Amino acid sequence: MTKAVRRNAVPVVQAAGTSLGAYDHVDAVAVDLPPGTNAEGFARLLLSNPPRWTGRLMAVRDKLVAPFGLRVQERAAQDTRIEPGARKGPFTVLEVGEDEILCGDDDKHLAFRASFAVRPRPDGSGLEGVCTTVVRFNKPVGRLYFRLIEPFHRLIVASMLARTAS
Repeated sequence: MTKAVRRNAVPVVQAAGTSLGAYDHVDAVAVDLPPGTNAEGFARLLLSNPPRWTGRLMAVRDKLVAPFGLRVQERAAQDTRIEPGARKGPFTVLEVGEDEILCGDDDKHLAFRASFAVRPRPDGSGLEGVCTTVVRFNKPVGRLYFRLIEPFHRLIVASMLARTAS
């Protein structure tokens, strides 16, 4: 079985889109998963050991946006729980289901949801994990901010999924 990262996967937006009401951006990346993996296992695999460089990149981002009053990430020990209210990196776990974990955060410039879902592969040959990001811009500055970070967002998500495949 090929464990390639597939960009431009079909997004899982029902919970994320419903949670935001309306949204301005959606993207999805998928990767093959071992049989029997559920959403919690996928989320734990994806979020428990991010590439070290992402932490440094987020620290730079936080220094740049703090003067503008945007929320910065606390650098406390990672919460190992996958349950509503737990902090996982830059977001909070909102909903936990067998097939999908929904995370997100709301700030004054934008709101976003990240769905970590497990579903059958389109060709029926096993399971895939799909990371879908849904974003609603609250102000014009939110659109500008997201356009500036979008290349980094795509790189980080693809890198994290590639790590699950190795």
